[in-house]
Amino acid sequence: MSIMFTETNEKAQFFLKEESYTGAHPFFYSSENFPAIQDLEGKWTVIRDEVLGAITPAELDAIVNLNPPYLSDPNAWKNIYFYNFGWKKHKNCARFPQTHALITSLPNFVFGGITVLNPHSRVLPHNGETNTTIRCHLGLKVPADYPICGVRVGTEEQGWKDGKVMMFSDAHYHTTWNESDQQRYVLVFDILRPEYARNKPWICAQSLGALSLKYFYKDWPSLKKTPMLILKAVHFMFSTFWYLYLPFQNRYSFLP
Repeated sequence: MSIMFTETNEKAQFFLKEESYTGAHPFFYSSENFPAIQDLEGKWTVIRDEVLGAITPAELDAIVNLNPPYLSDPNAWKNIYFYNFGWKKHKNCARFPQTHALITSLPNFVFGGITVLNPHSRVLPHNGETNTTIRCHLGLKVPADYPICGVRVGTEEQGWKDGKVMMFSDAHYHTTWNESDQQRYVLVFDILRPEYARNKPWICAQSLGALSLKYFYKDWPSLKKTPMLILKAVHFMFSTFWYLYLPFQNRYSFLP
């Protein structure tokens, strides 16, 4: 069940290892308190036509995700990113100019991309990097209604619909599935909850710091056993790098 938005005094959190979020943010949100989201829904066909007209099956087959969540199949989930907590993918932004313009006009936008979930596939339960964001899915090509295609956040479930934005807290453990015979396309984007927006640059840097740790976990799983005090120190160093790097990376397209 979607609920209305209310601000909290909850401290910003960044998840550095497998840990459950126990805060007060709801599982799902209602878009009624987000006029910009409703405006985006009114322009969804512009995004759909641009995305579906540009992406080819061969391109999707070639994508290897850098740091995918737990999957039912290694090739089940494909992503084309525009921004990753402020880290700009210049070529993709230029390739999808109308989509890029629409999502970056959203208040407190920090993350965006296109995700494709293959038939009979699941993204297994996982949580995101922080409790400061609201994750949004705009249905672009949803092959079937719930319960054949859907999202479970905490103890609640919903299904995608073409042209509608599903909003939820990905700080909670969540899972998605597509049990249809066709691929599912959504535009995924994150906005900061308003109470955290004034710290946007540092929150983006800390979120990327958490993602950096997750990247190294793949090669050095023993890191997960590292005491939290040391992990927090490493996280701070990663975050400081991103905080200093992001302004230049956004400006200059030759930076990775």
